[in-house]
Amino acid sequence: MNTIDTVAVASRSFSKNDDLVKNLQSKYSSVIFNDFGKTLQGDELVDFLMPATKAIIGIEDLTEPILAKLTKLKVISKYGVGLNNLDLKLLKKRNIRLGFTPGVNKQSVAELALTLILIGLKKIQDNNIDIMNGNWSQEKGSELYGKNIGLLGFGNIGQKLASLLQPFNCKISFFDEKKFSKEEISDIASKLNYEPNLIKQMSLQQVLKESDILSIHLPLTASTENIISLDELNELRSNVCIVNTARGGIVNEKDLYIFLSKNPCSYAGFDVYKEEPAINNPLFKLKNFFGTSHRSSLTNEGILSMGMAAINGLDDNIDIT
Repeated sequence: MNTIDTVAVASRSFSKNDDLVKNLQSKYSSVIFNDFGKTLQGDELVDFLMPATKAIIGIEDLTEPILAKLTKLKVISKYGVGLNNLDLKLLKKRNIRLGFTPGVNKQSVAELALTLILIGLKKIQDNNIDIMNGNWSQEKGSELYGKNIGLLGFGNIGQKLASLLQPFNCKISFFDEKKFSKEEISDIASKLNYEPNLIKQMSLQQVLKESDILSIHLPLTASTENIISLDELNELRSNVCIVNTARGGIVNEKDLYIFLSKNPCSYAGFDVYKEEPAINNPLFKLKNFFGTSHRSSLTNEGILSMGMAAINGLDDNIDIT
């Protein structure tokens, strides 16, 4: 039992999970949980984290003015996989160690990406709305089998989605900033039970042109922000299915609105948005857009997996180099 450090858990979903709460309290005698029912930011976040020497952070944005006030903080352990809300250079400057486990929520996120793909192909949203409005419509959908899948990002989650797609005999083309060798792609294909020629790395433009379905699994960085804007969208097929379970801001939402409006046979299914909550986002007014509320990792199993990784990261962490 650690009786020296105070741990602050900023994440709401972690703080509401009884198993994670009990596990953490069995390791640390002094723990503060976010029981406010909202994502903390600004001065509220500062006040909450002020007593902590260690913190578990979810989507909370730790800016330089916030970290400058948290003089006791020695360790940040990430609940989840995205690091876009953490400035690693700033953590290094302030000698704050980082606990982080890549891909810990890959199963949950990949399953939602597959769900959003199927909702679009089968036109499930339209059909449900029609029935509620008294119209027994029977509009034709499409099969997933044999489709060309474009993956933007081929890390843990992109590869997990590829594994879920394997029974559908899809062709996988992917864009990734990392250059994969032929041997690496062959090894991945073998692991995922694909024929080697069914998984190919391509340029961004080639992936856009080839794809029946485009699924986004990139981190949000300076180089990926708005990487899909109007020029890129116009490279896509008019009946494309676009799914984003990665981060808001990778796709320019104003340009996406224009594209979806001009291409009624296209579809987009998003779980993430540039500004959240996305209650007044105009995309939700479009018939060919389906959105969820940043919940791809919010499964019982996903929360437990992320939470245990975050707990372990309080002690098993690294200096930023």
